[in-house]
Amino acid sequence: MNTLSRSVALVGAVALAACAPQPAAEPPDTRAADETAIRAAAKAWSAAAEAKDAEAFTSVYTEDAVLMMEDAPDVHGIAALREGVSGMMQDPNFALSFAGDNVVVARSGDIAYETGNYTMTMTGPDESPATEKGSYVAVWRKEADGQWKCVVDAPVSDPPEEPAAE
Repeated sequence: MNTLSRSVALVGAVALAACAPQPAAEPPDTRAADETAIRAAAKAWSAAAEAKDAEAFTSVYTEDAVLMMEDAPDVHGIAALREGVSGMMQDPNFALSFAGDNVVVARSGDIAYETGNYTMTMTGPDESPATEKGSYVAVWRKEADGQWKCVVDAPVSDPPEEPAAE
């Protein structure tokens, strides 16, 4: 094989190697910063509930979010969530507070979940305040603009307290 042929073969081999798929570089690990951002968003979310600010409260949800409550149909989409939350907050006895215990962010940095506890008061069937306590799971998704928003909100009420024995 002459020198020209070897040079052409070498250039061809280098070109093929350059075109071969390269392993993707692992993205930076942003889980600690993402957890901090989610905790801050959740704190502002709870503050909006305590202030009965439906607009600020629903701004935490994604456009395609779903709220999954016990004994009620799932609420799909931001418009339906806004309408439902606004109605709930009109109840004079409405009060909602919650706090996360645990936030776990996927290594990919685009999805996370939060667990915690909540207390909610609404007007009960007898027209007096009825308080419910429970736990929740919120699934968070990082949006294209880098903000974390809730895509699934699933509160689960605790069983009713047993009346005290006499």
